Amino acid sequence: PTPAPEAAPSELSPLERYAVPTEAEDDAPRMAIVLIDDGTGPLGPDTVGEFPFAVSFAIPASHPDAAATAQGYRDAGFEVLAIAGVPEGAQATDVEVTLEGSLGAVPEAVAVMEAPGDGLQATRAISEQAAQYLGASGHGLLMQPKGLNTGEALARREAVPTVTVFRDFDGEGQDPRVMRRFLDQAAFKARQEGAVVMLGRLRADTVSALLLWGLQDRASSVALVPI
Repeated sequence: PTPAPEAAPSELSPLERYAVPTEAEDDAPRMAIVLIDDGTGPLGPDTVGEFPFAVSFAIPASHPDAAATAQGYRDAGFEVLAIAGVPEGAQATDVEVTLEGSLGAVPEAVAVMEAPGDGLQATRAISEQAAQYLGASGHGLLMQPKGLNTGEALARREAVPTVTVFRDFDGEGQDPRVMRRFLDQAAFKARQEGAVVMLGRLRADTVSALLLWGLQDRASSVALVPI
């Protein structure tokens, strides 16, 4: 039979259009590592181009040079996410404005990452509004763990490709040894469940811990893939 024609780039969702191909075997346990770049440190696209395995970068609209930074990571072959969240007391109607602004600030994002703290799960109405917006925009959604992860269930109901962070491995000032232990635990979880997502920040200690961990046997037991 004649193969179906490939979709034109304009017909693909942002998640499909901006995804970085991976060579992981279909049945390999997967781990995605997302690093937040908020623009406050010295590291950036110019300093991570030689990362030996796949990582993805999440950028908030408050980054002092969000668009150029996102483009720098894209040019270096990385996937990027736009960080979004609404403050406590926000209304569901605020969600669309927030998501539009976050995605506008971070071009070629494959997904939105819920901001740690002020996120997208304060109320069911906020979670539903976020899911509906992303269902229409074609972006994925990376959620922060919260309770029974109702926000993830609501997003899936709107056919939004969604996953929840397994662990934030450096958010409380953990030293590199503890970070590596958390990454080992995540690799074990991935072998049990098929896939996990780890969240960190673009800091020297975190990058050092990741590079050292990447040389260990536990790292080779999972496929390190873009988000």
